[in-house]
Amino acid sequence: MPTGIHGAPLRRESRMMRGWLTGLLALSLLVPLGAAAADDVAEQLRAMQERMSQLEDRLEATSDELSSANQRLSAQQSLIEQVELDQKASSGLAPFLDTLEIGGWLSASYFYNFNDPDGRALAGSNTGGFAYPFHPDANSFSLDQFWLWLERPVSEENRAGFRVDLAYGKDAGLLSGDFGAGDGFSGNDFELYQAYIQYLAPVGEGVTFQFGKFATLIGAEVVQAPDNFNITRGHVYNLFQPITHTGILASTGVAGLDVSLGFVNETRSFPANDIDRNKNKAFLWSIGGGGDQFSWSINGVHGDSDSGQGFDTPAGDKETIVDVILSYSPTEQFTTYINADYIESENSRGNDVQGYGIAWAGRLAINERLGAALRAEYVDLDDFFGGNSDLEIWGITTTVDYKLTEALTVRGEIRYDDIADGGGLFVDDESFGVGLADFDQDTQLTAGVEVIYTF
Repeated sequence: MPTGIHGAPLRRESRMMRGWLTGLLALSLLVPLGAAAADDVAEQLRAMQERMSQLEDRLEATSDELSSANQRLSAQQSLIEQVELDQKASSGLAPFLDTLEIGGWLSASYFYNFNDPDGRALAGSNTGGFAYPFHPDANSFSLDQFWLWLERPVSEENRAGFRVDLAYGKDAGLLSGDFGAGDGFSGNDFELYQAYIQYLAPVGEGVTFQFGKFATLIGAEVVQAPDNFNITRGHVYNLFQPITHTGILASTGVAGLDVSLGFVNETRSFPANDIDRNKNKAFLWSIGGGGDQFSWSINGVHGDSDSGQGFDTPAGDKETIVDVILSYSPTEQFTTYINADYIESENSRGNDVQGYGIAWAGRLAINERLGAALRAEYVDLDDFFGGNSDLEIWGITTTVDYKLTEALTVRGEIRYDDIADGGGLFVDDESFGVGLADFDQDTQLTAGVEVIYTF
């Protein structure tokens, strides 16, 4: 082996030769492996192409099915639209029915009189002192109201409309003037409580006209059973306030106030068979306002007081009723009101009546289902019975209501009335004649229950 200065280059050449040989050997080993990997990739690409081809075929088939389904749907929709057009062309009933609102309720009750009347004295024995006109019979079950109302309300889009309220039952017998047969089952116990045409005139904020028979503007309590705190109506309602009027009424908003003015047959269109037999008329009015918690109204009527006689009532028979309602709801759970009335009646037959009455009532919603209400009232009427015979009466009523369901409510009530002046007007446990009630008691205590289903 060469040594010295010439030995180093020879060793470097030897090492380079060995490196080249090693690289050639490794390359010869890798070439077969690369060829095998390339074959695998090509196979995978062919499989993917076949899969994509299958998916494209399926997508094309699905697209054809969707296109066919859309064509069928379009044909069906066209058929439906054509049928609707044909129906509208043949009749305007369907769009008219869409503008109607309908509702009602059914109420029944039972009242017990602790004065313990008996026999034929049960009929009407609760009504002493005009206390219970809507629940007259003692110790008796009663179908009070089957009520159905139908309305086409007015708006800027529908300016003409109407409302009809139809009542059946014991209360309807009273309203219709059938005092004797008002048992809730006779044919005379139907009453058309309201029936009027209404029109929203495009004047100012809008003036709503009602023409026909409509409910009074006077009083906090109403005929409709579900809308009162208590089961029975109070003395202020029974002795002072009209129930309905027949005529024309205009209502509008003026400077944030609600204003109504009417021209009607008489101050009290009650009962329904009270026929207008003279040329006298009466004016009805109301003005009120308020906000979310407090509201007020001053209402009244003046004019012909009684057109139900069999002859023309003299023009001097006039009646004036002034009614004030103050309502306050400090919370969603509690609502209270004060209702005060003054009446002055001039009668050509010598029975002039003058007096006032005041009622306070409130209801507390204990929870979503349970509520409790209380009403206290006092009435003082001069010459109520004629011949300088006055009537002074006070009463207190407590009522508990419970919602069994959203539509079904049960109420229980205890009521006490006391006649301070006017003699005994309530029934006792005795009778005179053949089973007739003897009204000679100054006080009366009753308890009742009422069930109401609304729809």
